[in-house]
Amino acid sequence: MDIQKKRKQTVRKLGRIFGWLGLVFLLFTLLTGYGIAEYRIVTPLTFNLMNKAVAQRLHAYTEVPMILLLLVHIGIAVWPRPTESKQKED
Repeated sequence: MDIQKKRKQTVRKLGRIFGWLGLVFLLFTLLTGYGIAEYRIVTPLTFNLMNKAVAQRLHAYTEVPMILLLLVHIGIAVWPRPTESKQKED
């Protein structure tokens, strides 16, 4: 019983970690998308670190990791856990 509780806590913790990482990637993707559309505003705000070309490149690089994090986060949330399925049967 104690092992199942720890496993459930670990799965929840992983779900939260992947969710927060996904949120970070989402915000970064929004920033780079805004940097593509409004580069005259974003370039000075980022102290000339992100111009239009850099924003386009970073925006393209964040697409696949963000989708993977989202799928893992959803998979962890939807995946049936052994303890919950046993309780539903009883």
